Amino acid sequence: PSSFGSKGEHVIVHTLEAMFHTSTIPLDAIRPLNIKKFTHSFLVPYVATHAIARQLNVSITEAHTILLESRQTGILLHPALDSDEELDQICRS
Repeated sequence: PSSFGSKGEHVIVHTLEAMFHTSTIPLDAIRPLNIKKFTHSFLVPYVATHAIARQLNVSITEAHTILLESRQTGILLHPALDSDEELDQICRS
């Protein structure tokens, strides 16, 4: 999760999965990680950092600091709940 919270993480993961088929990712390049761990450990933070940088018009370094410092706030403000209709709609699209 990031400053976007668990909900934002789910949206980013869903978007990445829709854009890239996991079968096209060279597993040798990400070993010893599997696709899920690689996505959550590297791709989600990368996308979130770039989204913050663009949204706030700051450098990638500044955006990464914001990401790290706002993590707990994001988790509290944007949880991914089992009964979240908005998140369900995003994942269905």
